[in-house]
Amino acid sequence: MNLWGGHTNTETAIAIETRLPLSLSNDNNLAAAPRRGKGRISLVGLCRSVIHVTATGLVVKDGRVLLGKRTSTVRFAGMWDAFGGHLVPCEEPSNALVRELEEELGIKVDRPLFLGIYEDIDPTSRDLFRHYLFLVTRWDGEPRITNEEHSEIRWFTPGEAIGLNVAPSLKESIGRMLSTKP
Repeated sequence: MNLWGGHTNTETAIAIETRLPLSLSNDNNLAAAPRRGKGRISLVGLCRSVIHVTATGLVVKDGRVLLGKRTSTVRFAGMWDAFGGHLVPCEEPSNALVRELEEELGIKVDRPLFLGIYEDIDPTSRDLFRHYLFLVTRWDGEPRITNEEHSEIRWFTPGEAIGLNVAPSLKESIGRMLSTKP
């Protein structure tokens, strides 16, 4: 289902994506990996043969998105970011998101909505990151900082969120998600 309840081909895509190997042994295998979407660039030569798979949740309430400011000890220090983390072996992305948001915010997520997949390449390690993006609008508990990954959490309007110093690829994802109309 899409953001507003209609069906999309994304459900099929996520079923296929979760069955792909999470680590490819060399660039030749990477070159042979399936490609989808208009304007997709070849990753050969741009990244190593490591793919990090994460689940990311945009926690939204009353038209505002909850973001966390990253501490100095983690990747993208000092930047605002959504919440989530790496999948463990054989874990479904939605289950990883539920686990990560309970670890990071102390909330129990109810039925996150899959929005899509985006990828980026870490400029330092050249590792590929594949992010499964979810919209979270239903949960139990009050979001709070529960670990050392974030120094602060705060609710932002879409306009405020777009103007922040955010982790790479998040600005585009927030803009895409928040500009979608029912």
